[in-house]
Amino acid sequence: MKISISSYSGMGAWFSLRLAAEGHDVDFLLSEPKYEDVLKGLIKPPLIQDIDQRRHILGYGFPDYEKYDLSLFDLTGRAKQADHSKMLTPTLGDGTLEHMLEDDREFGIKSMEECGINVPPYTKFNTPSEAKGFIKSSNKRYVFKPFTIGGTTQDTATTYVSKSAEDLLEFIDTLWESAKKAPFILQEFIAGQEIGTEAFFNGTDFFLISGTLEEKKFMNDNKGPNTGCSGNLIFAMSGEEKIYKEGLLKAAPFLRSSGFRGIIDLNTIVTEDKVYGLEWTPRFGYLCCPTIATMYGFGYGTLLFDIASGNSPEIKWNHRYGAGVTITVPPYPTEIRLPKAKGIPIEGIDPQNLKALTETYLFDAMVEKKKLVTSGNYGYIGAVLSGSNSIEAAFAGCDRKLEEIQIPNCQYRTDVEESTTKRYNQLMEWGWITP
Repeated sequence: MKISISSYSGMGAWFSLRLAAEGHDVDFLLSEPKYEDVLKGLIKPPLIQDIDQRRHILGYGFPDYEKYDLSLFDLTGRAKQADHSKMLTPTLGDGTLEHMLEDDREFGIKSMEECGINVPPYTKFNTPSEAKGFIKSSNKRYVFKPFTIGGTTQDTATTYVSKSAEDLLEFIDTLWESAKKAPFILQEFIAGQEIGTEAFFNGTDFFLISGTLEEKKFMNDNKGPNTGCSGNLIFAMSGEEKIYKEGLLKAAPFLRSSGFRGIIDLNTIVTEDKVYGLEWTPRFGYLCCPTIATMYGFGYGTLLFDIASGNSPEIKWNHRYGAGVTITVPPYPTEIRLPKAKGIPIEGIDPQNLKALTETYLFDAMVEKKKLVTSGNYGYIGAVLSGSNSIEAAFAGCDRKLEEIQIPNCQYRTDVEESTTKRYNQLMEWGWITP
């Protein structure tokens, strides 16, 4: 197949590598030239796009998606461009609905309510001054969740789980500033276990359901700032699991009537007897989707095409469990691009070994003088990935790869297996999932 991947951040460049390894002809369409060194030397040079969304009404200003069999978007935030693509070829990863579900917090929550999914009580605010009186009067513990502005991606560190009403009152002004003064919701804190339920939806039904347990804090024992994902445990699930029936499955009529096709994750918090929807991820997730691609094995490109085309895909799992551990160097977890962070050697990953490259999600990496080095994109190198038919073996695969990799000042969590396994066992004890 001839496939395009549209990106403004370079985040999905690895999928060009992964799909090319299956024999597909992949073009990486990049609208931000500053990320052109992402995976340089590992994938075809990106086609730099001068995207002018003001001209789309006249029928030009976007790439010629008609020449592709499949069009993928690696993040939400370019809804008009994705909607244009959908008129021409099978497309997934972004669009008006996807953008609204993920980036408009209020719309996403109201959609859950429309589906019959429980949500923690919440209130929307535009400024901290509006919220402070509410916090004082209720004296409850809340989670601060900002909206996005202008189709940009909100920094995950601006989602803040307060320790108390007093704690939130002290920090809410700083949080609002960090979130670019975006509107936000305060959602009542629910103590429980967080789990994502993900599946592929072809416009009619869900396929290849999986559970996701992510560790989002930067350091061991859940210390430090939030990150997108410091490591994960993914496990294949049947359609009979309680967490699926009381959560994501309820969204099927809504997604069907909305014409949605693609990957979708419902992030939830569960107690012993209740599930609460928190947020949607209706796109490629990092690291869950690279991990799921590892679990699925060869044919991942055909799977994406079938879903985007409304077909029923091949149902298979090469591995029942998948694991990923994020590897970084400073200045991560900040997203500051420093010249001195470019060209740092990455030893232990052979840039000529295609199998190793497809089993290691990569972002801040490129080839220089036949060696793998950082590309200068704030130190988020990527993640080691492994699949197996037991949790222990999946993480053992990650451990072997981590031992082989040598990077100056390399940073990664060493407790991802322990933490996610504990959560997995708690979910089994409560009856939300089965062994």
